[in-house]
Amino acid sequence: MVRALRSSVIAASIILASCSSGSVTPVTYTNMSGDFGGSMSDAQAGPGTATATFAQHGNNVGGSITIVRSSGTVTAETSFTISTSNTIAGSLVIDYPTEQCTYTTTGSFDPNADVLTATYTAVTNCAGDTGSFSLTQQCSATATNGEARKTASIPARC
Repeated sequence: MVRALRSSVIAASIILASCSSGSVTPVTYTNMSGDFGGSMSDAQAGPGTATATFAQHGNNVGGSITIVRSSGTVTAETSFTISTSNTIAGSLVIDYPTEQCTYTTTGSFDPNADVLTATYTAVTNCAGDTGSFSLTQQCSATATNGEARKTASIPARC
């Protein structure tokens, strides 16, 4: 019984090894590391200007978006993933003086125009709040793991 099991494991290993071409093409993601600027519109707080700084490792992107409105300035902490088709999904968190609001966000990044567009919807506190933002990459930073570095001169390196 043990011998038959061992033989089956060895046979399966040989079959799997023979299916491998020996080389694996690494998945690359568009580099979103860098500084961004643009606008943000919120259903409850109204329009504003926005600046952001993102860092990226693989398909994980995080950072902060600073939003300036007539009512004041707030900072949204962000965490999202980017797919190989340049769609994003993740969350935003804003610590207001009276409550912390968490939002789900989805959108896309256009690497040809260097523009991130997304919408967001409150999931914790800030009931019913929704909004959108459009941010243009002003400069790019080098990806920390060597993946998908921007080679074009525009946007310039940070």
